Amino acid sequence: MGYKTEHITHQLRAAREVKNMSQRELSARSGLTQSHISQIERGTMEPGLGSLVDVARVLDLEIVLVPKKLMPAIGNILDSASAMSDTLTSEQRKLVGRVDRWLAEGRDRFAITSDADNLKDSLALLRHLPLSAEELEKFRDLAMTLLRWQSEPPPAKHVSEFVHAIRSLRNAAVHRDRDDAVPRSAYALDEEDDDA
Repeated sequence: MGYKTEHITHQLRAAREVKNMSQRELSARSGLTQSHISQIERGTMEPGLGSLVDVARVLDLEIVLVPKKLMPAIGNILDSASAMSDTLTSEQRKLVGRVDRWLAEGRDRFAITSDADNLKDSLALLRHLPLSAEELEKFRDLAMTLLRWQSEPPPAKHVSEFVHAIRSLRNAAVHRDRDDAVPRSAYALDEEDDDA
């Protein structure tokens, strides 16, 4: 295979296999033929951009263009995230799902619309950042408050406090020192001066 997209097609195939998805299922969900997917994975066809995007999105991946000088930082961050995702518990995934469903049921619960956005952003990170046992217990307690709120709508103040507590958990998970098994990235995504 001499195509320039060889590394991308290998990643797509690996992502499909991790999801235990057959080429036929990927075909049905992406709109491409199974034969087309097979040819891409075997390297007998150079995939078009539209095909890559369709397949990637079904596999919960995104194809993005980033400045070349940020690639070392992005690679390091992706490696760290991959190592950390193995420690994410199924309970944490379920709790994130529960809060996410509650958020999806109605943004009218939020007196301050930025609270809904903050909660959504926090949940996006909590899907990928493992929590300590203590943090997971706090998250469990917070998620249990949603059960009480199903029978009686909470006051706006309580919703804001809930969002703040979830955001605090997210911040703790983001800023916690990781052990040596998962080194922190030495890179930042902030723009730096080329003269530095």
